Amino acid sequence: MALVIGVSVPEGIALLLGPSDWYPVIWGWTLTPMTARFTAGLYLTVALGFILAWRAGTWEASRIPLAMLWAFALIALGSALGILLAGNTNPQGQPILFLDRPFLWVWFVLYVASSAGGLYYHVLYPRRQRSSPADP
Repeated sequence: MALVIGVSVPEGIALLLGPSDWYPVIWGWTLTPMTARFTAGLYLTVALGFILAWRAGTWEASRIPLAMLWAFALIALGSALGILLAGNTNPQGQPILFLDRPFLWVWFVLYVASSAGGLYYHVLYPRRQRSSPADP
């Protein structure tokens, strides 16, 4: 949760309040001001959910923001994979994903970790908890 909060809050604030000339530095594909602010809203909402869950201190409190996180990450990864498989160019022949931007690769790593971790904690972890013998 600390990692998600630590990454999502500064990124969300930068996308929400920062100038549009920051987008190529902090993002791996072209953003319009509207898509940047929409993405900022997702990031800040997930971060707020994790802050509230952390304060509550229960697994149940983290289920919704965790589902939001891994679902968004999985959709973004699937979209990026589809773009790469289709040739990574728009109709004008310009790249869609900028593979030379370091933050693109940082986000891919974070999205893979978020998807894998989220799926584990939503699918496998609850099953393991139910199948373990009850404490005396």
